[in-house]
Amino acid sequence: MSAIPEVLQLLDKIAAVQGVRGAMLATADGPVGATEHAHLQPAVATDVGKTVRRLVVASTTANSPLRELLINFGPSRMMLRPLAEDVLVVLLDRDAETQPVRELLDVEVARMLRVMRGEPEAPAIAVGVHEGDDEVGELLASPLGPVLLEIESVYQTYRKRRGADQAQTRSEMHEQIREWLLCCNPSNYTLPLLLDGLSETMSDDPTGRNGFVGEVQGILRRAGALR
Repeated sequence: MSAIPEVLQLLDKIAAVQGVRGAMLATADGPVGATEHAHLQPAVATDVGKTVRRLVVASTTANSPLRELLINFGPSRMMLRPLAEDVLVVLLDRDAETQPVRELLDVEVARMLRVMRGEPEAPAIAVGVHEGDDEVGELLASPLGPVLLEIESVYQTYRKRRGADQAQTRSEMHEQIREWLLCCNPSNYTLPLLLDGLSETMSDDPTGRNGFVGEVQGILRRAGALR
């Protein structure tokens, strides 16, 4: 693996996900990040690295190449993701949500492969930097779209009780999405900030606000944004 700095950055990102115990990269030359990121003793990390690489090679030889493998070990689990000739190993709590890790790896593994091939990185979508609803439309068409539409539906239900029509609530929802885009990168992990912004618009309905927050927190848990 030639892109060692990028690998260490990726391991940092993985380790920051809630429920992740650590991560390392199993390479032909030995494990990368095993001590500092996966908190494994060198001998253990070496054994794990050799084993997972054999699994990936065996699956390829059997003409069934792995995209992901999730293995349970009592109170913990291990997620494996091939990365070119290497294997990403993510150690998780047994009850941890796996979707946030999958979403991160879907993006980062593709980016890492581009870096390894010497290709330019894909340009980021310019959301939140131009006028109109283009940025909101792009976000609603992204993988976050279904969650945002579900939140909007709940928001409309509660605001309707205060006399707001669908156009008014959609306008307020989109305004809060734009504020959210200005303050942070849109992701499952920052959705609670959008919830805070929307709840602030319901100061005229404290009871409804409490109900709205409770329902949306359930949506965020299913999306992996809350435990």
